[in-house]
Amino acid sequence: MSGGGTPGFALDNSAISNFAAVGRMDILRERYGGRLVVTREVLLGADKGPCPEALRRAVQVGWVDLRTLYADSEEYGVFVELRNRGFGLGEASLIAACRAGGTWVFVSDDLDARREARRRGIGVVGTYGILARQVSEGKMSLEEGNKLLRRMIEAGFRSHSDDLREEVERLKHSPER
Repeated sequence: MSGGGTPGFALDNSAISNFAAVGRMDILRERYGGRLVVTREVLLGADKGPCPEALRRAVQVGWVDLRTLYADSEEYGVFVELRNRGFGLGEASLIAACRAGGTWVFVSDDLDARREARRRGIGVVGTYGILARQVSEGKMSLEEGNKLLRRMIEAGFRSHSDDLREEVERLKHSPER
């Protein structure tokens, strides 16, 4: 996974929860299916989320790959370092998994974890950015994107905005990271 120029996407529970809460995991499947990775630690966290069955079903069906961190790997050392610095199991395991080589994008809405991923040279995208890209690429209307965003906010997503318009305009001239 993620060899060459095609990135893999390390999927955190914050983003999973937002899409699952509004019944739209299909957006993640259609956009990234076959290139999405979670860790066992993310699965454990998903069990405590609003729709634990959504991620387990995605792994069982095969459009999300399950990655294991091994205690004797360099990635595990990164995981331990991040845990010691206070990162959650899911965030720490995914950032560590991105160290396995290839090109990765960390899919998360956790600001501290996103900053850490960027610091390590890992691309990031979140729920807001995914919805904005769907609109900018014509896969849904601005009205539909904003309705989904507002439903996610009602379900607990802490977004900096409830309108995708500005980001959609910016993205029309920007490649995905």
